Amino acid sequence: MKEKNKNPLYVVKGKNVEEANGLADMLVKKLSLQPLIDFLKLIFKMLLEQVNSYPKLKALVDFAEKIVARLKLFQNYSFA
Repeated sequence: MKEKNKNPLYVVKGKNVEEANGLADMLVKKLSLQPLIDFLKLIFKMLLEQVNSYPKLKALVDFAEKIVARLKLFQNYSFA
């Protein structure tokens, strides 16, 4: 049986209240980032389906590193 969270996090948006499963989940729900996450998953899935050689894999890895670098910049300057 699942234990109850001793100090649950809640996200309040208008009249809706949702329980969050952690800090990351709370931020995703509070900032409505789920559509962006789904879109990025779709893009990476489509790109991975096109990889059939090392140069294409290298290009995909470089693209992913740029995305991660931008997300790190956002994290560093947004939640200071």
